[in-house]
Amino acid sequence: MVEEKRDTTPLVVGVDLGGTQIRASVLQGAELLSRANTLTGENPTPERVLPRLFATVEQAIEQAGISPEEISGIGIACPGPLNNRTGEILSPPNLPGWDHTPLRTLFQERYQMPIYVENDANVAALGEYMFGAGQGCNEMVYLTISTGIGGGVIAGGQILEGVAGMAGELGHITIDWRGPICNCGNIGCLERLASGTGIALEAQEAIAQGKAEELLEYARQTNVPPTQIDARVIGEAAKAGIPVARDIIEKAGEALGFGLVNIIHIFNPEKIILGGGLTQMGDILLQPAYRIVEKRTMREPHNCASIALARLGANVGLIGAGALVYHLNR
Repeated sequence: MVEEKRDTTPLVVGVDLGGTQIRASVLQGAELLSRANTLTGENPTPERVLPRLFATVEQAIEQAGISPEEISGIGIACPGPLNNRTGEILSPPNLPGWDHTPLRTLFQERYQMPIYVENDANVAALGEYMFGAGQGCNEMVYLTISTGIGGGVIAGGQILEGVAGMAGELGHITIDWRGPICNCGNIGCLERLASGTGIALEAQEAIAQGKAEELLEYARQTNVPPTQIDARVIGEAAKAGIPVARDIIEKAGEALGFGLVNIIHIFNPEKIILGGGLTQMGDILLQPAYRIVEKRTMREPHNCASIALARLGANVGLIGAGALVYHLNR
């Protein structure tokens, strides 16, 4: 009788700390053995959130039917900016009151095991690199296109950190130096032009200028108030043939394309992986982007790079957080 091989991959905990939700899982490689989640809550100061955060981690361990002693380490994905070397959260806009919170130290005091803290976009990049669409690529860029736009760069098989651990702010490369002001204070950022927030702002501007009657009528027919016309609604309206919606999505796609051109020229990656909810729009957003890449990229770096969609979906934060432990606890 042939004895089945037992999976000896160490067990780790992945934690995804967001502005609205806390998630935690016990993982073995990319496999989620448990899943626990709770809301971050209103007025999410560290004093209010940390007990909830610890409880979610412990619930995930209990659900997996294991003891804490069986865990090899905990990886935490959270909004930046942060210092990944000290595990200190610096001044995250989505977590007010967390300025200079020593998150790694607080976790180590409670769990006495290796703890790793990293920017959520870098964590997603690492997850796709180790377990997703980036497997086998040592030179890779991950770009998430969602409410905002974030990125992570894998260079030589390592997360590109920069001098202070803040490299890879790809959402804030300038696409239009005479363009609209971004939330970061810069002008014409990729995030302002191609994110869900940017798309919604373009629609509101068209409405204010009286150029979006068909879009408003589409929203009325689908029971969406004018103030709630977001990127999802605009994408659906574009697919339904509403001209102003199609123009807005095409413009966003072209901005994305110029961002990809810059990424290819700067990093010379083997692969760019696109993730985030807006990629679900499909060709209506992505084809204009690919068209710009074909027209505007220098041939040699263009020929080196392929563009692929992310594979890990909604679990990328948890899988990437677990990947932190495997990657750094070697």
